[in-house]
Amino acid sequence: MSQIVSFNPLSKMLVGLNIACDAAGGTLGPKGKNVYIDDPMVPKITNDGHTIISHIELPDKLENMGLKIAKSSCARTVDEAGDGTTTTAVLLQAIMRECMKRPENPMVIRKSLLEALPKILVSIKKSSHKIDKKDIKKVALISSEDEVLATAISNILQKLGSDATVKVEDALDNTTSVSMTDGYEASVGYLDPRFSNNKTKAICEMKNVPVVVCEKKISAMSDLKRILELFEAASISEGVFVVEDIDNAILGQFLLWKMSGQLSCCVIRAQGDVLKDIEACVGATRVSDSTGVSFQKIDIRHFGKCKEIISNDNKTLFIPEDSKKSKTYVGVLKQRAAEERNSYVKEKLIRRASQMTGSIAVLKIGSPDFNREYLKDKADDAIRACKAALEEGIVDGGGMCLYRIAETLKPKTIGEEILKKALSSPLRKIIENAGEDYAEIIKDMPKGQGYDAKRGCYANMIECGIIDPTKVERSSLSNALSNAANLITSHASISEYTPPKD
Repeated sequence: MSQIVSFNPLSKMLVGLNIACDAAGGTLGPKGKNVYIDDPMVPKITNDGHTIISHIELPDKLENMGLKIAKSSCARTVDEAGDGTTTTAVLLQAIMRECMKRPENPMVIRKSLLEALPKILVSIKKSSHKIDKKDIKKVALISSEDEVLATAISNILQKLGSDATVKVEDALDNTTSVSMTDGYEASVGYLDPRFSNNKTKAICEMKNVPVVVCEKKISAMSDLKRILELFEAASISEGVFVVEDIDNAILGQFLLWKMSGQLSCCVIRAQGDVLKDIEACVGATRVSDSTGVSFQKIDIRHFGKCKEIISNDNKTLFIPEDSKKSKTYVGVLKQRAAEERNSYVKEKLIRRASQMTGSIAVLKIGSPDFNREYLKDKADDAIRACKAALEEGIVDGGGMCLYRIAETLKPKTIGEEILKKALSSPLRKIIENAGEDYAEIIKDMPKGQGYDAKRGCYANMIECGIIDPTKVERSSLSNALSNAANLITSHASISEYTPPKD
């Protein structure tokens, strides 16, 4: 396919970036509005920045490149902190605007920005407060905007701890509830993002599927012949394959089957103890010399069975149909740990047994269709925000942490001058979304207090529960700045040539 080179593409790229950031930025703060996303299957109304931007596609190639920068920034923040994507978009737009005003060479600006970032991150860390368990609900309430959800999420994390696995799903009625189920979350994910069947959340979610576990490398189509015959005989049209290794050509064949609808599948790579733990969890017998099961002799009884699996690029949640084999396996691990003299090996065995017996909290959201999808998105954000807060602490919310850093910053470099102006953009956007005048609000702001946009008054942000996880603030700034610093250096772009339509 021919490629086309465009020179001086930045102005058009900024159009696309601004479209994305304006769409997300209008939702920031307690009085920010929502965005309606049209979808033939499930239309939704949301104020989640990542969801909004991920649904945008622009017809102009150069504008779409700028849009992709915003998508990348928000996606990285989601991966790292789970929340703060709208703040990321607002900061990205503000940093780009300030950069474009500068007369210096873009490479000089880039270098100065990257050198200024650590100084701001140190200031964010100094502003951080350790969170008490009683404050988890405050974080959940800011993110979820719902008292019932905040209470449920707070109770889950106080009971199960910050490592709790929480699954959000639809309730059969209009009642929000929490239940517990057995499951295992492995630190391994799918081998290719094209296995995802939920593009917005970049996850592969499958229910009531067989699981084939292979300790031997799948290196030829002949290795799959017997398995495919068993699938056909049992009218199985979907399956999960957990493999130690797989040839790239065979992986490509799995993707072809999935995209053509021939076989709905997901391929996950796992090795060593993790592979064996997954095998026990799903009740499978792995293809391995040690088990005596080969690709040629495998039978349907060797397949595991999952009530549900949810996989992304770095972790997979397995909820088995039957946990009998898993419980027996845990007993073996505990027995081995009791007999083990090496303290390192002993601790590792205990940790594996604990992970295998970990309960999965199921948060069922009950509400009418549109509001239910909205609340499910908010619940996901709140869960991840709470975990981030427990991990690194909290800072003043409502844009106040970055605003205060900007106010005390005495810039000595180009990067610091840019950031002094850009860091106040989240507070400015929150105030503007509340219909107030930014200059008037900050003019009379009392020392040590911030602006509560929900109530329209000044307040002590921490005491009022207007807080943000430190990790969210740090990730939002880091991702916005790094992408802006690189984007400003673009003097040309290369893209696929699309011939004009007749």
